[in-house]
Amino acid sequence: MEMAKSIVWRDETLVIRKYDVKRDQEKVLELWQAAFGNQISSSLWQWKYIENPYSTTILICENAKGMPVVLYGGIPFTSICFGRTIRMIHLSDIMSHPDYRGSGLFIQTANAYFETFGNIDDICIMYGFPGKYHFDIGAKYLNYSQLGDGAAFFRGDCKNIKSLKHIISGSIHLAHAPSHSSDQTNYSSDKVIHHSEHTNYSSDKAAHCCDKTSHNYDQTSHDFDQIWRNASTDYPLSVIRNSAYVEWRYFNHPEKTYEVWCYKTRFNKDSKAFIVIQIKGRKAVIVDILVQNSEKIFRDFLGNIASMLLKRGIETVEVWVPHDHFLAVFFQGCGVKRTKEPIGIIPTVRLFDDMLDIKQVCQNFYYSMGDGDLL
Repeated sequence: MEMAKSIVWRDETLVIRKYDVKRDQEKVLELWQAAFGNQISSSLWQWKYIENPYSTTILICENAKGMPVVLYGGIPFTSICFGRTIRMIHLSDIMSHPDYRGSGLFIQTANAYFETFGNIDDICIMYGFPGKYHFDIGAKYLNYSQLGDGAAFFRGDCKNIKSLKHIISGSIHLAHAPSHSSDQTNYSSDKVIHHSEHTNYSSDKAAHCCDKTSHNYDQTSHDFDQIWRNASTDYPLSVIRNSAYVEWRYFNHPEKTYEVWCYKTRFNKDSKAFIVIQIKGRKAVIVDILVQNSEKIFRDFLGNIASMLLKRGIETVEVWVPHDHFLAVFFQGCGVKRTKEPIGIIPTVRLFDDMLDIKQVCQNFYYSMGDGDLL
């Protein structure tokens, strides 16, 4: 759908068209307020949909007064799909004005979206994390499918994770932290922490965080690109979690704060894994993790992270991972208990490539809470 599409509802002519970056933002923020009953800042909207390193894939349906009443959109992440580089659109912030609900305009806008962006050669998959109500609508009218058995949610005590470690072989270093983290502790971006060297670690050591002007920024970029290259064969269907993604998603978020830790083995100077955590009081939420399919590396990495968290008085970790992914097996093997998923999300997918098999997609799709902006 290259041209705008006109539709008539109750004698009103509405238009479905592509989002205009220069003139639509203020009106879309008003729609957000009406649809969700709260506000989104212009800086957050800009960061998410305009300043991302990808592009803007949004359709709006506007009424006769030029006001958006439906928005269907997402972010087209550069991704790997069984050896091919593609784009997967993460659908998010889909909304409709209360005055136009039940009109069918939402479904018409969604179908126009699939027609517009689903016919682009390298866009093969769209996915998201709706709740049950919106999933049921999508399954009935929009060809949504659930991704496998859904997300597995794990919660565990840091002390139990630490106790599982037997051989200390690696170290962690902080690649990024907020200038004022939620536990009022700052960490140096070049601070290296060996699990066996707690006497060298000070939880109240003041230092700068990693930013685009710091000495370590270029090395950090190299680390994330290297980690992705080393791990990518174990993630055949995933957003490409390289430096462009990590720095935009976690370093540059205008409102949320994250710590990003990298892991190195004792005998290799290249980083092997990274983890993104969000501190909430005495709890650490693992927002994202990328590590090779090696239980030894995983256990050593997670053990180092748990030990670091314990030193700061953080007692619990939580994480969401795909139900059938090797990471779910690894977390369970580390004594992190699986429990009921608390948010009620249903990982969802729609395919736009006839060569893709839904069963194969469900078995191999890797996502984290970092794919969206729920955390």
